[in-house]
Amino acid sequence: MSRLFKLNTLYEIDLGDLSHMGQTHEEMIDHYLSNSSPLSFIMEKVIAKKFDNLTYDPTVKFIDVEGTPVKIMPDLRDSNGNLYDQKAFNRKGGDFVRSKMKGEGRKVNQSLLEGWARAQTFIWTDFLDIPLVRVIGLTGNECLERWPNAKIPLRYREDLFSEAA
Repeated sequence: MSRLFKLNTLYEIDLGDLSHMGQTHEEMIDHYLSNSSPLSFIMEKVIAKKFDNLTYDPTVKFIDVEGTPVKIMPDLRDSNGNLYDQKAFNRKGGDFVRSKMKGEGRKVNQSLLEGWARAQTFIWTDFLDIPLVRVIGLTGNECLERWPNAKIPLRYREDLFSEAA
């Protein structure tokens, strides 16, 4: 049976037993709840296996934003070549600020952020109830319309993971 990833559709993925490398299931849940980055890297590949129209492909692509080349490093591509970036939603909420614009001394360039976001779709993964992960895809345009500062506070969790957006 073919399973195609569709935008604005809520999916649930049960990751099952997370024990590995001598760590118990509960220890790994505690670890991922405190730092979801390692789980994000795994989820990129899990998503590609779950949906027939998505492929794990982090090949770099450059787009032009107001005369400036902007690098996109997608996590996935669909069968039409559209770019997807998996984003974690955890105890801190979620954000889709470019990595190059995060950190001490760095500033968000809103026009470059918007061009980068509009060029792809974000696949949001809700890690708050692992091993059950909720997944939904929203275009960069839709994310910018709903959260123009590219940050989604924890209190908007159910707004994000809702098909009635």
